[in-house]
Amino acid sequence: MFATACFADPSVLERWMKTYPFLPGAVFAGLCLIVLIVVALPRIQSWHRGRNRPVLTPVQVEELLQGPGVLIVDLRSPEAFRGGHIRGSLHVPFPDLTRRFEVPDPAAKRALVLVDETDLLSHQALDLLLARGFRWIYVLKGGLKAWRSDSRPLAK
Repeated sequence: MFATACFADPSVLERWMKTYPFLPGAVFAGLCLIVLIVVALPRIQSWHRGRNRPVLTPVQVEELLQGPGVLIVDLRSPEAFRGGHIRGSLHVPFPDLTRRFEVPDPAAKRALVLVDETDLLSHQALDLLLARGFRWIYVLKGGLKAWRSDSRPLAK
């Protein structure tokens, strides 16, 4: 009704713009804010989880994979693991983690990098393993989502 009245009589639109000159800018700013929140929210959550914690970026993990000193532990479900995983990773679904990693091996010299889809489970697993005495544990910041967005290779 309002749109029909505005387009039928240009003076209504002119009066409306004179009365509310800030409204188009406010609407544009609101839309920009919504887009910013939708785009940045996952990254903000990952940043908040990883604050003051041992996290590695996909580039750092790929550099570590060049040498023998790292073990990637994939915490996702078997279906997700079969869909694609980081080359050389060990598949340990999150529910099996406490059974597979009961106590640290004192002779083990390799660092563990925990990986899941978004890094949420990895931070939970980090707490569990640190409480059991494991050291040299890292989390892939942003999980496999970040790995894929950096165009890093996946094995099937």
